[in-house]
Formats: sequence, C-alpha cells, structure tokens
Amino acid sequence: MKKLSKILIITVLSVFLVAGSAMATPISGGLLQKVLDGITTAPNAGNSSVDVSTDYLSDTVDSYWSITASGGSVATMVIGLAGLSGENDEFGVYSGLETNRVALFTSSSTGPQVLLSILDTGSVLVNFTATGVFFAGYNFGYYLKDDGAYWYSDTSLNSDQEDHMFAYQGTGTDTVKLQEFREGTWTDNEYILAFEGTNNSAVEDWDYNDMVVMVESVTPAPEPATMLLLGSGLIGIARFGRKKLFRKSQK
Repeated sequence: MKKLSKILIITVLSVFLVAGSAMATPISGGLLQKVLDGITTAPNAGNSSVDVSTDYLSDTVDSYWSITASGGSVATMVIGLAGLSGENDEFGVYSGLETNRVALFTSSSTGPQVLLSILDTGSVLVNFTATGVFFAGYNFGYYLKDDGAYWYSDTSLNSDQEDHMFAYQGTGTDTVKLQEFREGTWTDNEYILAFEGTNNSAVEDWDYNDMVVMVESVTPAPEPATMLLLGSGLIGIARFGRKKLFRKSQK
C-alpha cells in the first residue's frame, strides 16, 4: 500500500511539474484592465469583476480549444478592442502543425464578427465559406501574426518560448458591450483572449492589448503532454495494483 501511495504522489507531482514548466509570463496588466473595464456596463459600469493580473487561465489550460456549440459546431469570434494595424497582420486558429492556419481577422477585414465552423470531415469554414483547410482533430489553438511574427496560444511553439496569450473566462457577473452589438452577460462559455504581439524584445511591454477578442461556444482542451503523463501514471498504478492482487492470489 505504501508503494502504491508513493507512485500516486510521484505521478501527481510530475503532472504539476509539467504544468509548472509552462507558467504564464508575468503580465503588466494596466492597459488590459482598462480594456475590460471599458466594455463593462453592469453591475459596476467601468469596473470589471475580472482582475487581469490574477484571473487568467493557466498556461497549461489555454493552449488548445474545442468548439462546444451543439448541432453546427460553431464558435463566434468578436473583436474586443485592439485592431490589426499592420499591413499583413492577422488573428486566427491553427491545428496540428503550426503552419496549418486559418485567418479569422486580417488587416483588411471589414467586420468585427466572424463565424468559425469545423465540419465532421475536418473542413474549416469561415462565415460558412470553406477555407480549403482541414483540421485532423477536434482541438485547435489561436494565433496572432504581428509584424511578420507568429505567436501561438501554445507557448512551446513561440520562438521566444514566452506566453503571448492570456485567456479570461466569463463568470456570469458582468454585462459587457462589444463594438456596435447589444450588450449582454459575459457568460462562462465566453472567453476573452488577450495577445502580446510584438517581436522586438527591446520594446516588449507585455501589456497584452495588441489584440483582444472574445470567443464564444468554445472550451479549453487539456494540454496533451500533461494528459499523457497523467494517463501514463494512472495506467502504471492500475498495473501495479493488478500485480499485487495476482501475487496475493498465488499465496
């Protein structure tokens, strides 16, 4: 029994070590906090209940996502504040290899809202139009292209190995207003994604307001490495238990 307990403790600690290795980059959140405060209309107008310095999702949680909407497997993307000012800037989703990307907003986008659909064939649609890109699985990540550099929700894909995206989940407390759309409750199936987009370490401010969007009908997917390690540990525990029972039965 002591051996089993030790294995369980080691497995749990290993999972937390993996999670710890991908801790979020410290955020200088003054400007981002103003963004959230600025879209909040109730219960405290101009004062969001979400604290950008403490209420973000762990970096091991927000790397990959999946669509939750029933029937059509649809997610709605709503730009929150910062626009895509560069000539070739874009915001979108990717799956598998980081080069397998689909832009949702670009420098030439004409509207603040985009509809993302992923069919059961893996075909990715934007505003009901096939993009010609196919995702192999149900999970995908978000990315921002800024000044020619790509920054991904999966920190391990970033050239500087820094976390360039913070995610915040709604709590059903605040009423928010985005762009020209009617205000509504920021529910728990809606997330605000905030990107740090600059690729020049000399001027990085890490305020995460270079691109701010709200995504809905999505949910974070477990980070593959963490789940693989946890699964391997549980399998090991199960095998150890079966061997122990087998030995007892042989006595």
